[in-house]
This record gives sequence, C-alpha cells and structure tokens, in this order.
Amino acid sequence: MKVPRGDRTNSIIEPMLTDQWYVSMTKSNGPNGKSIAQEALDLVEQGDIKFYPNNWVNTYNQWLENIQDWCISRQLWWGHQIPAWYGENQEVFVAHSFEEATTLAKKEGYTGTLKRDDDVLDTWFSSALWAFTTLDWTPEYPQKSNLALDKYLPSSVLVTGFDIIFFWVARMVMMTKYVTNKIPFKHVYVHGLIRDQDGQKMSKSKGNVLDPIDLIDGISLEDLLKKRTQGLMNPKQAESIIKKTTKEFPKGISSFGTDALRFTFASLASPGRDIKFDLQRCDGYRNFCNKLWNASRFVLMNCDEEDNGFGKCVDGYLSFSQADRWIVSKLQHTLKNIERAYSEYRFDLVAQELYQFIWDEFCDWYLEFAKVQIQQGNESEKRATRRTLLSTLESILRLAHPVIPFITEEIWQIIIPLIRKDHESITLEKFPTLREEKIDEHSIEWVNTLKKLIDNVRSLRSEMNISPANKIPLALSGNKKELEEYLPYLISLAKLSDAKITADLPEKEAPVAIIGNYKVMLNIEIDKEAEAIRLKKEIEKAEIDLNKAGIKLNNKNFVSKAPKEIIKQEEERLNKFTEHKDKLVQQLKKLQS
Repeated sequence: MKVPRGDRTNSIIEPMLTDQWYVSMTKSNGPNGKSIAQEALDLVEQGDIKFYPNNWVNTYNQWLENIQDWCISRQLWWGHQIPAWYGENQEVFVAHSFEEATTLAKKEGYTGTLKRDDDVLDTWFSSALWAFTTLDWTPEYPQKSNLALDKYLPSSVLVTGFDIIFFWVARMVMMTKYVTNKIPFKHVYVHGLIRDQDGQKMSKSKGNVLDPIDLIDGISLEDLLKKRTQGLMNPKQAESIIKKTTKEFPKGISSFGTDALRFTFASLASPGRDIKFDLQRCDGYRNFCNKLWNASRFVLMNCDEEDNGFGKCVDGYLSFSQADRWIVSKLQHTLKNIERAYSEYRFDLVAQELYQFIWDEFCDWYLEFAKVQIQQGNESEKRATRRTLLSTLESILRLAHPVIPFITEEIWQIIIPLIRKDHESITLEKFPTLREEKIDEHSIEWVNTLKKLIDNVRSLRSEMNISPANKIPLALSGNKKELEEYLPYLISLAKLSDAKITADLPEKEAPVAIIGNYKVMLNIEIDKEAEAIRLKKEIEKAEIDLNKAGIKLNNKNFVSKAPKEIIKQEEERLNKFTEHKDKLVQQLKKLQS
C-alpha cells in the first residue's frame, strides 16, 4: 500500500472522519417550492439570466443537473465561522449571533455553556453571498425595505472565467434566489483564461508569468529574472526559468503603455476557453496609439486658429465633398457594428472595428483626401474639410475611450476647445449616437471606386519597378465628367505628373488596369526587350514561391498537424502567388503579341 505523504513536511497524511455541515441541493426548500438547484436551472432556461457566449449554459446546466449535497464546512484558520453553537451534550443551536443562540437554548430548556463550532464556511459559500451581502443585506429583507438592494439587485453583468461557472456563478444564483427571491445579475460574460504564447497556463513554478505592470512600464532582463526566480517553492527550477526567460526576453520587456495593453486584451477577448497572450500584439497596438496621436497632430496643425465651421451657420455646411460624406458614413457604419459587438460582449470585434476604421479609413485614406482638399479647395471647401476632420476625430476619441482611455482623454482635451468652449472630461461625455440619416451610400461607392483607381495605379507602378519618388503621366478612358472629379486625388495620391482623359487609351506597350467602366494606363514608353526579361525573372520567382507553398499543403503530416489558421494562411499565400503569376504571364503575352 502506498502511504500518502505531504509534499512540504513529508508527514503521513491519514483520512479522519469528522462531522460536516451540508446544504441540501435536492430538497424542495427553495422560495417557489423547488430545490435551490432547480430554481437556478429555471432562471437560466426562462432567460432571466443570460450567458455570453451562450454555449457556457451547457456547462452551467451540466453541473446543476448532476449536483450533490454541498459540504460547506472547512477546517481552516480563516474564514467566516460556522454560525452554530453546541451545548455540553452536543445540543446544536444555529443562530445569527451568540445572543440569539443563547435565547434559542433557553427556549429549549438548556442553561449550560455554549461553545461555537470551530469550523469556518467554505470560501465559495461566503462568495455565493456576495451579490446581496455587499448591499447592506439584513435577514429582515425583503419584508423590511432596503434602498441599496432595491436599486442595485440585480446588477447588470457579472464578468468571470469559465473555470468557476459552478463554484461561483451557479452558487451566487442559488443563494441569492433562496435568500432574497431575486436574481443576482442579468448577464454573465464568460472570458477565457490568459495563457502564455505557447498556450501554457501562467504559473510562478513555470516562470512564465507576465506582470501587467512590467508590460506597461517595461523591465530590464536582470530585474525580470530576479522577479521570476524569487520565492520559488522548488528552487531547483530557477536555472531552467533563467534559461527560458533569457531566450524569450534577451533585452527585457520594453514599455508598451497602459492603452496598448488594454487594446491587446480587448483584441484577444474572442469566445473560447483560452487566450494566448502574444507580446508582438502589444507592440502592434502601441504603434496604433502612436498612429492616432500623429493623426491628431495633423488635424490640430490644420485646424488650430482657423475657421472650422463650428458655433455658427456657415456656407461650409453646403460644401462637404464626397470624401467628407464618405468618412461620416463609414463612422456611422463602424458605430453600428461596435454597438452590436458591445451588446454581445464581443470586445475582440470592438477592437477590430476601431482598428480598421481609425487606421485604414481615417488615417490611411481620409487624411490624404483632406490634404488634397485643404491644398486645392476654395475657402468654403477648406472650412468643410476642417469641420469634418475635427468632428470625426472627436467622435473617434469618444468611440475609443472605453478601450484606450488615457490617450483619448489627452487628445480630447487638446482638440475640444476648437469645437466648443464648455468641456470637462471625455469620461463625462456621451458615447457617440448612431445617426443612420448621415449614411450616404453614393459617397461610399464613389470613394471605393477612387480607392480602386489609386490602388491599381500604384500596382502598375510597382509592376514596372517605378520608384514612388518619380512622378509619371497617366492616361485614362471612361466617363470624362466622372473621372475629372477623381483627378485631384488621383494625381496627388498616385504620384502623377499629369493625367489625360481620352476616349481610347494610346497605342502603347504599357500595362493597363480596368476598374469598372474605367481604364488606366501608365503613359510611358518602355523597352520591350528589357521589360520581357524582367517579367520572365518575376515569373520564375513567382513559380519558386508557388512550389514552396504547394509542397507544404501537399504534405499530409503538415495538413493533419498544423492549426487551422496556419493552413488557411498557407492557402491564402498560394492563391496570392497564383494570382500574381497569372498577372505577370498575361503581361508577358501582351508584350510579345
């Protein structure tokens, strides 16, 4: 027989039978004549309490449908002491206080001394009372009114991990319903557990714990090693922890800031059991915060001490360009998606929407359009552009504030005086309101075409190895009136020396791109022989890339063992290489025909 021993003292551990206190889970003792477990099941089934994501309801139900009586007494030095007093012959008196226990004993004819039970309540039993005992609950409730309980019970949402759905969530539901006949909360948002980049649970013994403060402020390798090897239960692990940490963080951890870390956690909060924490994501979102800061500097530089169209009715209201109406429309679409994501507790989608709108639409596109309008527009158009820049940025700051509160407050305090005089803090401002009447589908379609025109011209330049620094002429064919509206943006953003609109493109051996009803061509002379040689080399290079990607996907071991996202990534690369090669082959055929 194997004798169990304690890992710290090596003492023999023997089982000892003792009296314990239990809560009955199956007796019909709930407020509605059902067991407290059945009451808790009914509340979720009826929709009084909802889980997000909903699949965690299955875990909740599984526990409660197979429940056993709950042992609530513990032999520990700390905790809430069991409210039971014993007489000299093991008479038991359960009461709220010693005085009440004495009164109960006298009623039953016992006048001897009383001794309180030495055991304490199970931690989870004490935790199960949290929803109402924190609101000044007394045993007289609900017969005796309580303002805090009446107002704040139930609360709106409980945020918790999936590993304590039964230990805490279910028990709070059971105890709150039993004691107050109310539910503790309306929604339960269940998040995953943060693990390291390899999917390992963070623990001190493994030496893979990341302190959020170190990610915010940064830490040197020396201090990180000291932190990870201090107070280990098994000092022998120090050597392997030092080796692993030195390899993973050779220069320590750089400072990412609070907002970048918050954005990282939001972006990782997808439905699932585990969240793999990747330090590179922090770096990417620090860049995102810098991008927002630099965009704000551009807006301030162009709008400070200027007439921005706020405070009075000006003709600028009538001069909003297609680009202005487009960014306002995209803002409304983004707000709509974010509102839906918040309602479903999809913080990863909130982060995704913010990132795409701020970086891709506002910074990469609208600011470039705004430069053209400020440089080439009349006073009315310039005023409308400045108004759109400021109003959109201010809305962006309020939209992003829950996720990145510090940088948004800092920028907001700088730009809000340009919009209005009375202001305190962005925290006190209302969240942006969706206004669907501001969505202009025509402007969205118009800008989408403009973006395609610019992207295609840039692609033609890239295919011809023309440096972005060199301005070149462009030929366009299509509806002249429509194309003329695009020209100012196209010339500036595609780095053109000039652009000519003709009924038909010139007869030249130059690459052509077709965008809907329009055709664009680099209006340059090329060396056919040199270009053919270049294209053949590019095709050979594309074939090498194709073969590499094909070998991976044809490898049965790789396909069976690799994660789905990696396989998807390789398939996307294969499609990209195939598309690129086909385009090069078509260009070569055209050149040689």
